[in-house]
Amino acid sequence: MNIFLKPEIAQHYDEYYQTEFGKKIDRIEKEIISALLRNISRKEMLELGCGTGHWTHYFTQQGFDVTAIDNSEEMLKIAKNKRINAKFLNVNSQKLPFENESFNTVSSITMLEFVDNQEAVIKEVYRVLKKDGWLILGCLNANSIIGKNKEKDETFKNANLVTVESLKSKLRIFNNEIVFKVGVHTKPNYEIVDNNDDTTGVEPVFIGTLIQKRA
Repeated sequence: MNIFLKPEIAQHYDEYYQTEFGKKIDRIEKEIISALLRNISRKEMLELGCGTGHWTHYFTQQGFDVTAIDNSEEMLKIAKNKRINAKFLNVNSQKLPFENESFNTVSSITMLEFVDNQEAVIKEVYRVLKKDGWLILGCLNANSIIGKNKEKDETFKNANLVTVESLKSKLRIFNNEIVFKVGVHTKPNYEIVDNNDDTTGVEPVFIGTLIQKRA
């Protein structure tokens, strides 16, 4: 079952970013994604799993022309009420209703972990990306504290979290170099130690990934 179909989960997801902990994580994640986007042309972008529009707003602020999709109407209701300058559609990312080579950029932030078939999503992404187009992912690390404790959390217990190595395997269809940038290093007590402590031996929660489709 898609847990994000539940109204209470959708609302909790949006409220999370207003907490002090959520703001800290959001700042680090956006630093990572901003660095990966630095040299990408601000053209049309397909955002997979847009949820409540939190990242949609960020991408539009970055200058992208965003088509944002999600298959949770409850999440989309919240996103649409924000009046973000983007096109929102209720679409399954495993079967995209777009023509081949339709988008210059495809983004997906913490969505891949919650789909039934990750390989099907990657194949669809590859199909709709233009030649020389870019895929940018933000994923949750299975080796992090969240991954190790996911069975205790209703949101994450059925999620299929990833690792750098598993992403390399899943993205082999691109046959190109992958850029990884990680962050949100948390200790067992969930204390964030990015930028102010030694992160040696501390697994990052967030894996930012960038790869280009060959011409």
